[in-house]
Amino acid sequence: MTMSDNKPNAKKLTDWYQSQKRPLPWRKNRDPYPIWISEIMLQQTTTTAVINYFTNFMSKFPDVHALAKASLEDVYEQWAGLGYYSRARNLHKTAQIIAQTNFPQTYVDLMKLPGFGPYTARAVSSQAFGEKVGVVDGNVIRVFTRVFNFKDPWWSTQIQRRIQSWVDELCQTENPSDFNQALMELGATVCTPKSPMCLICPWQSSCGSFKAATQESIPVQRPKKAKEIWLWTAEVYFNLKNEILLIQNDDVRFLSKKWVFPGEAIQVQHKPEKYNYKHGITHHEIYVCVKKTTTKPKLGPTETLYIKPEHLSKKSPFSLMKKAIQFI
Repeated sequence: MTMSDNKPNAKKLTDWYQSQKRPLPWRKNRDPYPIWISEIMLQQTTTTAVINYFTNFMSKFPDVHALAKASLEDVYEQWAGLGYYSRARNLHKTAQIIAQTNFPQTYVDLMKLPGFGPYTARAVSSQAFGEKVGVVDGNVIRVFTRVFNFKDPWWSTQIQRRIQSWVDELCQTENPSDFNQALMELGATVCTPKSPMCLICPWQSSCGSFKAATQESIPVQRPKKAKEIWLWTAEVYFNLKNEILLIQNDDVRFLSKKWVFPGEAIQVQHKPEKYNYKHGITHHEIYVCVKKTTTKPKLGPTETLYIKPEHLSKKSPFSLMKKAIQFI
């Protein structure tokens, strides 16, 4: 299938966007710094949840130089609750690089920086610098598979490339920034995963799924990856100064290389009968037994750290860890 088979109207979409767009704080201007911060935060997180985090983050780190000069612990503290903390580490690394040079203006150059994948690089270069490159995320995939009533497995590399080529073709407009944001806005507010609001969609007349009444079954569902089930016994040891012992995690796949409580983590086949709480990280289902101890755990060769409970989020801002402290 080619774009010419049923080409949607880019101008109709951007006109709709100008009248319907949400007043989001990162849309105030074309400064690449807030656009970049918002795009990283919006990965794996809803727009509604991001707004307060974004406002607080920008208040603490108002420009790339402030972020570059900050400690990683301070960045973690502002990121606490957003999850996927590799995003925060990459923000910090990239800020230190950009502070020494300039903000790259093309998606090809942005891709060379930590934390910039194809989507984020294209989003920043088009919104901040007007580069005529299209963005493809889950919202955009949903819009285009419905427009073309596309029943193929959209997650395959071949199909992803086809969708990217369609979006790039439509993005050759006077204002690629508005076009890309309009696409994402359409997917987020109208062409939603369930109960899409087709009657107010600016692309309704071009939509193959609307005509075929297949909106609810497209995109086709991607097979889910099987979850790993883990049982983690976390030993929370306090020394005489009321400091908690943490170790660098080199043993298990969840929270790898992060500061965690010592203990044993084993992969199991079924949900254990006894545990204190359950936590999920990507495709890991973790059942946790918390053990408060006054006897220092026996440790192998690993880095250790003692920290006051109230400072835990500076070194280990993960919900999995916070829940253990709350439990005891």
